[in-house]
Amino acid sequence: MDSPIHGEGVTVRALFERNSFALDYYQREYTWTRHEVGTLIDDLSRRFLDQWDPLRENDEVGDYAPYFLGPYVYHESDGRTFLVDGQQRVTTLHLLLIYLRQLLLDQEKWIYADELEGLTYTARHGKRSFKVGSSEELARAQLLNSLVTDWNGLKGFTLPEDAHVSVRNLHDRSREIDEDFPERLRDEALVPFVRWLLDRVCLVGIRALDQENGREIFVSMNDRGLRLSHVDLLKGHLFRRVSPRAREELGRAWADMLARLTTAETDSPDAGTPSAYVRSFLLARYAHFDEASADAAEIGRAAHEWILRNEVQLGLDHPAGARDFVERLTEVSERYCVLLRARQDYRPDLAAVFFNGYNGIDDQFTLLLSVVSPDDTDAVFLQKCSMAAAFLDLVYVRRCVNNLPVQRRDLDQIVRRLIPLLRICRTADDVAAVLGRETSLLEYDFREIVSFGLRANNRRLVRYLLARMTAHVQRACEGGDHDYDFLQGRRDYEIEHIWANRFERYRAEVETTAEFHLRRNRLGALLLLPKSVNASFRDDPYERKLEHYYAENRLAASLHPKSRLRNTPFTKYLKASGLDSAFRPCPEFGVREIELRQHLYRLLCEEIWNPDRLGFRLPVIGVPAERPTARRRYGVEVTDLIAAGLIPPNAKIFRTVKGEVHFATVEEDGTIRLDTGQPFPSLSAAGAAVAGTRACAGWDVWRIERDGVAIPLKRLREEAINRGLVTVP
Repeated sequence: MDSPIHGEGVTVRALFERNSFALDYYQREYTWTRHEVGTLIDDLSRRFLDQWDPLRENDEVGDYAPYFLGPYVYHESDGRTFLVDGQQRVTTLHLLLIYLRQLLLDQEKWIYADELEGLTYTARHGKRSFKVGSSEELARAQLLNSLVTDWNGLKGFTLPEDAHVSVRNLHDRSREIDEDFPERLRDEALVPFVRWLLDRVCLVGIRALDQENGREIFVSMNDRGLRLSHVDLLKGHLFRRVSPRAREELGRAWADMLARLTTAETDSPDAGTPSAYVRSFLLARYAHFDEASADAAEIGRAAHEWILRNEVQLGLDHPAGARDFVERLTEVSERYCVLLRARQDYRPDLAAVFFNGYNGIDDQFTLLLSVVSPDDTDAVFLQKCSMAAAFLDLVYVRRCVNNLPVQRRDLDQIVRRLIPLLRICRTADDVAAVLGRETSLLEYDFREIVSFGLRANNRRLVRYLLARMTAHVQRACEGGDHDYDFLQGRRDYEIEHIWANRFERYRAEVETTAEFHLRRNRLGALLLLPKSVNASFRDDPYERKLEHYYAENRLAASLHPKSRLRNTPFTKYLKASGLDSAFRPCPEFGVREIELRQHLYRLLCEEIWNPDRLGFRLPVIGVPAERPTARRRYGVEVTDLIAAGLIPPNAKIFRTVKGEVHFATVEEDGTIRLDTGQPFPSLSAAGAAVAGTRACAGWDVWRIERDGVAIPLKRLREEAINRGLVTVP
């Protein structure tokens, strides 16, 4: 006899083609965090990129292995489909499709963008009805409408003070999707990825009979038959190894550990779970990270099974060793919870932990645990962790200002190379020496900040840099600690453009609108001001703005000619820091002043992220350079074409955007440097920068002149392959 409850496998395309989902009364909250959304994006991108070949045709993604996203439960009533279980995944997929449509529009892939439009909403009489949610939820509809219109700017939408938790989370996740979406999927991989996502990523829909039956299934799937967790299984194995007399004492310590971890206040629930802690502890203290080792993957998949396979090496095959392991695990958990709280609640002695949390560097906890010892005093513990977190912050910022990817996966290699070096450090001085040496080997510094500026996908980063610089100058003049105030304090600070968005005012200094926007968005042409203040004069001429700046923070006020008059704290800071000549007042603000300000911001960044100031002990001159070999992204690189003689070093390339031609130079190491001075690691990143978009198929849009003919670089790549001039991986 057939089951009255039916299940059916569906692709993502079919999921949204066939359904417009409403949310049942017991399934209304959207609560996924940045970590959970990032993990989904990571899983999808890795599965796709493991199979993708840029030289294959788009329609071949139909041969790629499928990916299963799990089940969802629904019931139908009055022609509507109600989600019973699976709202988190379905809502996230919906948000992701809206974002992917924006990227496709950036690349002018109109057909594919229209296809996603039909999967995310329907439009009647000028009003959009979205595929997930209720049209009666006004704030949610307004948010989604704003994302469809302008993802980055959220035009016309202000998050209400009393916004529902689902709307607030959707708002936050939308911003973070843009920050965490892989660079490798923003170029020519974008269209194949979208096709794969729609047609090869699958779910299983379970149709309940009615609302009540749906509620019963929801309860059954979420509340009953809970299996033992990896931590429960680990406890059972370890406690069998310890002596019976020790079990009671260790049992209390274990229970205390679980209580601490489950009550630690953090906005990253995954990091605060016992399983997450055990994984981080094992990776930090015991895992091998050489290429031949699968420790990291195995620990991530099932930590207790990895321990069973390695119990001899861990010393768990005898009672004393098992007891020592349990004691260390439970004791270190106390300090792990301190770090978890510092990620959310700013404290000056662990400020970099908070900064890393703000920037979404969740993997910091594994690195920090590699320097933690239960035998350290509180002061030593704080000093070690502060330095380790500050190193991650330094790497993050340096990569950012050099326009390099800084997503979680991009820091994995650095973290995993550092852990074995840090876990053998016994003192804070040992940690300082290791981090000093690693800092001296970093390839990138702050020199490229002279051409750095605001782009379509780095607003949060630019705001972070401005907040850190503003707080640094404020602290130097007034004392106290101001970082939290400018990052997440009560006053809502936002980026202020010193140049108003009026091209006609600056025609004497810039020739085209493209140059105007580039100059206007340079870091040196930006400040951080309270939102209420900024909104009141954003279109005013500079001469009027200057009086407002004088009344605000010290960095903004420094533009005013009177900023040094009767201002002893400020002049003392200028003298002590050696920045007197760099802090030039600006009665007028043109291109020259932007460049001067850009130089000042470079000096401030070098002061804030000075390795000595961060506590690192730099090595003496003569340390051999042992920089890790950079990994190839995939396929053929620009450097391959240079080596094959198809592109001469320092060749000029160009692309056209809205009738304006933009030029760049291909440097010998493959860096694409715009004529405005900005360097980029790829054709796609450079192409997106000049177009002011988040995505660009770089090989398609950049051209080079050969015998008077403009040839797409993609054609040169094909020529190199066909002639056997390059080896395709």
